[in-house]
Amino acid sequence: MDEKFGRIVRNGLMHSQERDEESSRFLGIIGRFAELFSFKSDEPALDRVLEKLVRIIIEETDFENCSIVLWDSGSQQLSLKAAYGLDDLLGGGSAKDHHRDLTFDPDEGIAGRVFQMQSPFFLENAMSEPVPPKNGATVSLTSMVCLPLTDLGVMNISSAQPRHFSSQARRHWELISRIISFLLSGALAPREPLQSGSLVPPDISNGKTHCHPEQPAAAEDLPLPQQVMESTPQGICLLDAMGSIVQVNQSIERRHGLSASQFKGRSPAILFANPEEFKKLFGEVSASQAQELTNVSMMGRDGEGYQADVNLVRLSGGSGTTSGFLLVIHDMTKRNSLAEKLIQTEKLAALGIMAGGVAHDFNNLLMAILGNIQLMLPTVADDEIQRRLQNIEKAVQDGANTVRRLQKFTERSKDSHVPPAVVDVGEAINDVIELTRPRWKNAMERSGRSIRFELDLSPACFASMSASDLREVLANLVFNAVEAMPEGGVIKISCRALEDQTLLEISDTGIGMSKEVSTKIFDPFYTTKGVGNSGLGLSVSWSLIARSGGEIRVRSTPGKGSVFEISLPKSSPPHGASQPGKSKSTPESFRLLVVDDDPEILEILRDMLRLKGHRVTATGDGHEALRLIESEDFNLVLTDLGMPSVSGWDIAKRAKAKSSKLPVILITGWGAQYEEDDLTTSGVDHVLSKPLSWDRLLETVAELLSPSTKESPAPRSILHIA
Repeated sequence: MDEKFGRIVRNGLMHSQERDEESSRFLGIIGRFAELFSFKSDEPALDRVLEKLVRIIIEETDFENCSIVLWDSGSQQLSLKAAYGLDDLLGGGSAKDHHRDLTFDPDEGIAGRVFQMQSPFFLENAMSEPVPPKNGATVSLTSMVCLPLTDLGVMNISSAQPRHFSSQARRHWELISRIISFLLSGALAPREPLQSGSLVPPDISNGKTHCHPEQPAAAEDLPLPQQVMESTPQGICLLDAMGSIVQVNQSIERRHGLSASQFKGRSPAILFANPEEFKKLFGEVSASQAQELTNVSMMGRDGEGYQADVNLVRLSGGSGTTSGFLLVIHDMTKRNSLAEKLIQTEKLAALGIMAGGVAHDFNNLLMAILGNIQLMLPTVADDEIQRRLQNIEKAVQDGANTVRRLQKFTERSKDSHVPPAVVDVGEAINDVIELTRPRWKNAMERSGRSIRFELDLSPACFASMSASDLREVLANLVFNAVEAMPEGGVIKISCRALEDQTLLEISDTGIGMSKEVSTKIFDPFYTTKGVGNSGLGLSVSWSLIARSGGEIRVRSTPGKGSVFEISLPKSSPPHGASQPGKSKSTPESFRLLVVDDDPEILEILRDMLRLKGHRVTATGDGHEALRLIESEDFNLVLTDLGMPSVSGWDIAKRAKAKSSKLPVILITGWGAQYEEDDLTTSGVDHVLSKPLSWDRLLETVAELLSPSTKESPAPRSILHIA
């Protein structure tokens, strides 16, 4: 995963958290509204409801003023009935400073228009959207929300600071306005007190009170608070004063696989994986207003566990006694999944940093092995020896590619003009079976056990991926399958081409994995094989597949083996692929200077170039190389980067100082760090990563010394390991 994707994940988590916090704030307002369901008939119900409504809005939001104006049929005007502000809250007094006689005509100002149109109004910044002043108003505002309360009136909420109202916030405020309309309708209409233990108010339609029918109501016919409760994505339980469930919403029913009637009267502890956690939470909230638990293990449908954040709020009646509790369960599965992916990205970044420390020396070692093998191959006539040397050569190239990928583990290729690699999947599978033969055949047969391969390979299966990367992935899977079958067994490998994908399937008859293990096997450093195993094989495989635009999945059952499925972008067969030994070369002989402080690599590079007819001067002394550049004429300079006293940068600068047209090739084990950088200002025309093949070396020299580039060096290009 690259840095851009990491930013997307982080921004997604932050945005998700902001939405969660906003939803929680509105949920808190709705919870406070429950206080207004239980007023006594001998109290001034309307005044009490109005006072509590405006105070709840100020206490639960960051707005500074809230007022309610109701329609007066006698005066045919909207009249101010309740007002409360932040100053009132901080001072602890009443809203005495508000203009209590303030009125609006039906078509006057924003309040009048909202009342007439029955549509909410949102003002984000009065500096850019001026509002007409109201005579007698004591509140100056910059942003505001004006909500219609059906045919009853209007609620105004304002702030002295500009603010943005998201589409989600606007929907929430519209929902709040409907709930307030419901509460005011109940306060204005004659009504019976609620039955003991019931937290569901009577149904209100068009401002009138109706009795609930015995038969189930359609969703749109439910009372508004019930609609709110049922449509909330969080799980909600309403509890009575003893902590028993009175009502649950549909989210709880779906997540836990029980109907509402099956929950009624039971303790919410049945929702918790550890019932003691709820008992402790309930004991704490009984002495306070609200309590929260994070990352609690819950028990869902069919015993399936999930993590959730849990809030328990105590609801108080008019006399201050506890009338019930509100339990909100926020399923954190999706957010935790995003967080785990982000953590995995950070682990991979750390892995790339660690790998860079050993890459240089390891690449030098591989260069020595690869160079000697390629110099030996033309002199060997025995077919069996040639085959084995070619297998070693391929394994070294794969090892070099692995090191390069580890050096750049958290990056994607930035070079847009390098064509995507194409691999013959069937050929790669056969290569891997041959390369891993000593592990799955020779070692197993010595102990009297055997492993058999069954192949089902469709023809013309080509994928957009480096052949070396795919061989590495397949080798990791084969080794894992062998270790999962200590008594022997069968490994089945199949591939087929679909419309836009190439699919591979690798299965074994081994010991299998539990669900818990199978969800972690692609994590870096995770292993079930004990001390001595890095736990990087499948993590590297996952990264290589992802970088190619593919996916890798696993299915496994303990005792029944495992199946790995790989999907890769489909590709057309490559055209004009170069054949071994057919590399481009110049017909002329040129004078070349080769500089490397490793004697073995220096000798290999010298021999590779001399065997193709070039006149080569080779030195491992940087100071000697600087002297040779000044005193002699060369057509091209090849230099290592990391050398004592004199570095490759010093060699390149001296060469360009001698002649700006003298091409310089940088050959280094740190190539992965530099191959995507423009190094022309440092005097370097090309970068070659160690280990490099004989063909690649000759192709690069030919490219720089071809007749079209003798007059001026060729434009920089990126060279990857063959």
